[in-house]
Amino acid sequence: MKSLVISLFAAILMAGPRAHGLFPLLDHIDISPNYQPTTSTWTWLLITDFEEVDPTLVYMPARDAGYPDGEREIRPPGEIWDFTGVAPDEPLWIYPEGHGGYSYPGFSDTTVGLADPVKFHLAAVQGPPGGHFSLFRTIGGTPTVFMSTFDRLDENDVYPKPQGHHHMNWAFTRKGMWAVSLKVSAQRNPGNQPTAAGPTDTMRFFFAIGERAHWRASRFNAATVMEDAIAGDLADPDHDGWPNLHEYAFGGEPNTAARIPGAPVVETVVVGGETYAGISFHRRRDALAAELEYEVEWQSGLDPQAWESGGILHSQQIIDADWERVVFRDSSPLPGSPRFMRVRVSGL
Repeated sequence: MKSLVISLFAAILMAGPRAHGLFPLLDHIDISPNYQPTTSTWTWLLITDFEEVDPTLVYMPARDAGYPDGEREIRPPGEIWDFTGVAPDEPLWIYPEGHGGYSYPGFSDTTVGLADPVKFHLAAVQGPPGGHFSLFRTIGGTPTVFMSTFDRLDENDVYPKPQGHHHMNWAFTRKGMWAVSLKVSAQRNPGNQPTAAGPTDTMRFFFAIGERAHWRASRFNAATVMEDAIAGDLADPDHDGWPNLHEYAFGGEPNTAARIPGAPVVETVVVGGETYAGISFHRRRDALAAELEYEVEWQSGLDPQAWESGGILHSQQIIDADWERVVFRDSSPLPGSPRFMRVRVSGL
């Protein structure tokens, strides 16, 4: 669990333009690499029912909820499922093969001029620490595994795609931001000449599981989204003093140096004729789904070890479907001994 503490301060910041991140790609998606024999290069597309998209511009989202509201599943019992990298009854997030999911990636028909099969090799995987990725099909309840990082990535992590259009189960053992790199190879017809290798034969595909990952993917591009020093919770890419976790928790933009409108503000609250110290801020209404925990803390000094959770919820105002404004007040009225307050934000 990562925790960050809001320190209240005054600053004048120049607002800059928001950098565009990746765009979510939903519904039926086909990975389509096309070989250009005249240049010995590959071009990659993600094809939906409505458009063709450059994979470097998009991500495929998954929801952290059980089917049918999301892509979270439970690992079945039995050694045949050990390849997933989690124990029985532990959660898995699966982009499914068997139904039109929220984001439903598969593989398109083989390019004309290439022999059967076209091979997809697992070149690299980036994701949350300790997480694993696997690619498999399920027939009669039994998995056929093509790729798994649980037994280390090697030359056996290959999907030999036959002719036609096929979908797989894409399984991940952690919520968060993932990048799966696939390398393609094939034989050319006629003559069974191999396709040339080179930088164009490998492509990264981005997967964002859960609301925090969706936020990250939508605000950082292909060059930065997997870089924790830029897009991670503790990073501050716009150098405005607000780490990304705070920007996410209070409604800021990580690439725009500006005061966050929903950030904590000290104020006073009057109840029954008594005046109390208070603190107001915006928070996400469904903090659990947002993978956040907000905690107001108080003390009478500045001892780093003396902070205590507390305060009384004074008011709660709904802003929209996602946000609310809350005000917490102290339990003892003013004047009195000095009181200090802060908001601790933890990522779940």
